[in-house]
Amino acid sequence: MDNNNTQLVTYNDDDVDEHSESKDFFSLQNTGVFWCNTGTLHNAEALEKLVFLIAKKPKCLINHVQRIYYCFQENLNEQLYAALVDLLIILNKQGQAISWRMVLGTKSRLISEQLQELKSYLKGDQVGASLLRGNQYSIFSKGLVGANKMVRQIENEVKKDDALIIALDHIQYSQLDEAKTVLEEAILIQPERLDLHQELFELYKLTGDSNRFHQLLANLTRLGVSMTDDWNQLNNYFKGQNNNG
Repeated sequence: MDNNNTQLVTYNDDDVDEHSESKDFFSLQNTGVFWCNTGTLHNAEALEKLVFLIAKKPKCLINHVQRIYYCFQENLNEQLYAALVDLLIILNKQGQAISWRMVLGTKSRLISEQLQELKSYLKGDQVGASLLRGNQYSIFSKGLVGANKMVRQIENEVKKDDALIIALDHIQYSQLDEAKTVLEEAILIQPERLDLHQELFELYKLTGDSNRFHQLLANLTRLGVSMTDDWNQLNNYFKGQNNNG
């Protein structure tokens, strides 16, 4: 990437020592480099997509930056706080410079208690990242069960040319259609691989792709593959979406 010298978030350095009351602002330059193409997705779908990518690849810093920037621009203040908490948890006291830039650059959207929580952690007043208090939108904060269920150390469990690994690589770069194709083809060959099914279910639900879901369901039925309850649940989900639409 040729933007190594680009300053992602601008803020007054004096804010770290709380000596300045300068105006808060958050600025990403050349944002096209950092923003994934969400096309015509609605706001909620775009954010859900980013959360999905972070849950899959928690150490991919660019996705965290995209999520924080998106929440800031869309005035999603609670989601913004959750995005900051998740970033600090994953960094785990590493990357102090970017951590401060993100927190201080977005503080105009945070309530005082949230800002103090994040600053106290960065200053070392709290021992570990697990002590950071999240909210209902946090993925990795302690005590919450959510999208972090999708984070699995699968790289050490399967071969690098495995369909699941290939699909996850596509997901990391927002190539969701390609990921679905890889998983669909693999399931037709290895229908007993429930991990492939679960990954594909998440993609179908995330993208609302009922057409491809029903097409694969028909192909598997013709092959005589027994369907698990998850297939019925997702089928009912799409039926409910159509009824509400």
